[in-house]
Amino acid sequence: MKNKLIIILLLLSSLISHLLALPVNISIVGNVDEPGVYVLDSSNRVSQAIQLIELGIAPDSASLLTSNRATQITGLEIDTSLLDKQKNALATRNQQKSTLNSLPETEEAELFQAKDISKRRVILIRNGLSQILNLQAFYLTGDLKNNPYLQNDDIIKLLPMEKSVKITGEINREGNYELSEGEKLADLVNFGQGLTEDADLSNIRIERYNQKTGELSALMVNYEAIMADQNSPENIILSHNDIVKVFPKPYINMRKSVEVKGLVKYPGEYSIDDESTLLSVLESAGGPLDTANLNFAILIDKSLNESYDPDLERLLASNSALMSISEYSYIQTKLREISGKHYVNIKKLWETKDEQYNRKVKTGDIIYIKEPLLMVNVSGAVQNAGLQPWEEGKTLSHYINTSGGYLRSAFESKVRVIRRDTNVWVKATNKTVINPGDEIFVPEVKDKTLWDYVSEGLAVTAQIITIVLGVHTLSK
Repeated sequence: MKNKLIIILLLLSSLISHLLALPVNISIVGNVDEPGVYVLDSSNRVSQAIQLIELGIAPDSASLLTSNRATQITGLEIDTSLLDKQKNALATRNQQKSTLNSLPETEEAELFQAKDISKRRVILIRNGLSQILNLQAFYLTGDLKNNPYLQNDDIIKLLPMEKSVKITGEINREGNYELSEGEKLADLVNFGQGLTEDADLSNIRIERYNQKTGELSALMVNYEAIMADQNSPENIILSHNDIVKVFPKPYINMRKSVEVKGLVKYPGEYSIDDESTLLSVLESAGGPLDTANLNFAILIDKSLNESYDPDLERLLASNSALMSISEYSYIQTKLREISGKHYVNIKKLWETKDEQYNRKVKTGDIIYIKEPLLMVNVSGAVQNAGLQPWEEGKTLSHYINTSGGYLRSAFESKVRVIRRDTNVWVKATNKTVINPGDEIFVPEVKDKTLWDYVSEGLAVTAQIITIVLGVHTLSK
């Protein structure tokens, strides 16, 4: 009962503080692109004000003062002269920028682009007294003394980051970190919230560039020694612009995986070894869903793909019934052309578990399990070309008739059916049964010109002359 009462009181306290939050004038100056006076919320802390400034979304006084909430609040006098100062400052800034159009872009950038903000030396001026806040300590430890609530007429002065180091790789929080004199590698790892489980502790690389000589040097550090003893010589003092790279353990780089996409119970990436097979991966993914049609499942060796096609990836993951004609034609064409596609009977494999349909998989393979493509694309010289619903057992004549019939220019004897499963162009008759996903192509008769007739006549004449000469030679 006592715990419930405490929770209720905390919730009420949070609600009351939110309702009583008042707008406050905050001046933000120093290393900032848009210095000025901003109206924020008294429930915000210093860190939130800086985040809004960094993201460029801090509201200005004019916009908040006209809001309903600000006009309803009584008992708070906001110094409107600060608004005029801010507007004048911004107008002056814009005027200065307009006069510098002739400057090279690099020079203009140097004049107006602020450097990275120091999070360890944020100056808060309140009631004429200055204090230095260390927001980095707040981010690491949650120490609220370094991140107080905002009060009306606070001045936040932001300083540029003078020295920094960068850490990348197997660290929980990559990035640039401000560096103070004498700080060591272990301090930087602490700023980055520790190394990941996959980090290779025995080989951490520190790259150091000497600005005077222009030379680049590299140090390899054994972090295990530092973990055992913070005073170890391995825990070296860092320098400005050092880059620390934390590599993964060797076996991480050797990890093999395949990806299963589409209509399976657990789509995603699966680790494999040298003995992993298509069947074992499908079983790990929970098998196909009831809505899947394994006749349309494909296996792609991504290492043989010439390039990544985002449109194909998108269409493979989408519902074919919702595709436009151009999208359907595109995916069918790309699937016929795609390099690295294996012709594996995944349907037979899953239904029979017969090893003759199985095969080993290798890293980079992608398995697509799709919904049935229960459409037929009729293209070419028909009255109404486009997609039609597939109907079991229906023949070519059915789909031609539902397309409005042939055009007068149709070359009926050259009609072809492109089989979805084999991509083979089949010479079709009216009785040819159409399968789901097939495409019917009706070519047009070419309009012949005078030159076409002359060319054909010359060709026939040449053939006749060849035959006559041959007979004459044999009769000798």
